[in-house]
Amino acid sequence: MAVDTSVPVEKENAAIDITISMVIDDLSTMLHRSVETILPQFLQSKTCAILYNRQSKLWWDGPTAIAEMYLQETNENPA
Repeated sequence: MAVDTSVPVEKENAAIDITISMVIDDLSTMLHRSVETILPQFLQSKTCAILYNRQSKLWWDGPTAIAEMYLQETNENPA
């Protein structure tokens, strides 16, 4: 009997949304900027597009790895 290891779309989307929240909090702390400033910038980034591509499974990497990927994309250095 095969075990279904797929995750429902709704659960993956919820995991991605929660991960984004944690990434934005991390970036806010790292860059000393408000969440309101960082969120729209992040949502327009390539990193976010990859994150929302459910097949990439980027959300499995965790918020710190995703924040670092975003920083590399934008060539920003945390102060």
